[in-house]
Amino acid sequence: MLYLLDGKNIPDNRHNVSIRFMDFVRDNSHQQVFEDDLFTIRYFQKGSGHITFKRLDLVEKMNDIVAKHFPGMLPAK
Repeated sequence: MLYLLDGKNIPDNRHNVSIRFMDFVRDNSHQQVFEDDLFTIRYFQKGSGHITFKRLDLVEKMNDIVAKHFPGMLPAK
């Protein structure tokens, strides 16, 4: 969705972020931070993680869509 909001084509699903993330975790077991063009994932051994979005302008666009379709779902600005 973030690619569409940025006006870009959706990348080939054979190389999507979930596959790249799984490959990174498998190949870099000593690291805990995965970087992508749009976000950073800091993950932990217990299986939890934190996602930090890099493009706040795209997050705002996404929030506008969510707020339009689900009023009251997000806190007021």
